[in-house]
Amino acid sequence: MTNEYEKVAKQVGTTPAAIERRVGVVLEENKATWTGFSSDEQQNRAVRIAARQLMGEKRKIASSGCVLLSGCFITSPPYKDWAKMAYKKMNNTLAELDSTGIDALITSGAIVTYTPSDSGYARKANPSLMKKEAFTSGISETEVPSLPKGTVEHEGLGIHYYIVADSTMPKYPSGDANFRYGNPRKQSEPERTCLFLGSLDGGEVRLYEVKFSGDEALTQQLTYTPGSIPVKGGKDNAKTGNGRAWTRKGVSIFSEDPDSASLLPSAPFVIADGKPEGFIVDILGEDKLLSSFNDLLPYYDAHRDDEDWWEQWVGLMGEVSHIDTLDNGATTIVVGDMEDFTAPAIEVRVPAIHSNTIDFAVGSTILLTGAVWKTNDGEPRMSVYGWHIVDSVAPVITDVSGWDAE
Repeated sequence: MTNEYEKVAKQVGTTPAAIERRVGVVLEENKATWTGFSSDEQQNRAVRIAARQLMGEKRKIASSGCVLLSGCFITSPPYKDWAKMAYKKMNNTLAELDSTGIDALITSGAIVTYTPSDSGYARKANPSLMKKEAFTSGISETEVPSLPKGTVEHEGLGIHYYIVADSTMPKYPSGDANFRYGNPRKQSEPERTCLFLGSLDGGEVRLYEVKFSGDEALTQQLTYTPGSIPVKGGKDNAKTGNGRAWTRKGVSIFSEDPDSASLLPSAPFVIADGKPEGFIVDILGEDKLLSSFNDLLPYYDAHRDDEDWWEQWVGLMGEVSHIDTLDNGATTIVVGDMEDFTAPAIEVRVPAIHSNTIDFAVGSTILLTGAVWKTNDGEPRMSVYGWHIVDSVAPVITDVSGWDAE
């Protein structure tokens, strides 16, 4: 079987281990419908299908202009919906303005409003935006028969409106029309920027900020799991010094690959001779590796005014005290303090798509990474960006790979 995988791997342009993993996936996905085939027939079919899938994926990546980023995600913070926040803020702003203030927003090209009338709607807009001309301040009112797509209703004012997506550039430098100019901003634009430690297209191992947009941003990424993802590289972030990478819809999907662990400088986090070691320790430094949940509030008070506060994240050791599987297949891991059992617990949400990672039991020690914040009542909290099991209480695993391989 090993020789077969090696032969197919050469034809596909990948590793025998990648072929073997994909064959396992194909067999698992089709076990219910392949019961009429012998084990050899199932294996042969799985090898052929796995090879075609991998070759198709390689062609798709090549045609997209993406390259592989290999290593592991170390943070996957909650996504932020900037458009949703912008519309919520605009709703509040409009509620506080009189008609003169609203007209000022229209004149500046910030919004377009629609007021119900006998013949449809009275549209108030900046005329240069409607004509797709270079922007100039102004306002005009026009009767239109219906509402365009993308408007929202302001119930308090009895009007509909939209935030203008772009009011500065009617054409791109290439000369092509800017489709966003004068048109409605989407009501939902989720984004998620994750930190990834790895190598881009065979380059040096470093930190990358990987940005997901749209529906792709809704997926929580696996952290501290070796693998690769197709991305498009960009210029470094001058503020953080990290590399940057953008994802592409339908192409940038993370694939687990234990072999990618060999690219990284060490395991994420281990306790050796009573001291923490690993690349997380190297990245965070001792001051951001907290020893107790009770250290969250002092850390917040000490660093809240730091210039880089919004980029800061910390590490914190805890103990798994409860694991709750929800009806939708997701899991909640309740983590308690290692030193003070009276300290408030931290909950980790694991989506159903990552349910296979719950291969440990209560009593396991876990490293949490994330951002520190404080409630209005002054209570410290931690938004979990990632987690890694340090000492697992689980059945003996005979098939060991990745960082644990010897």
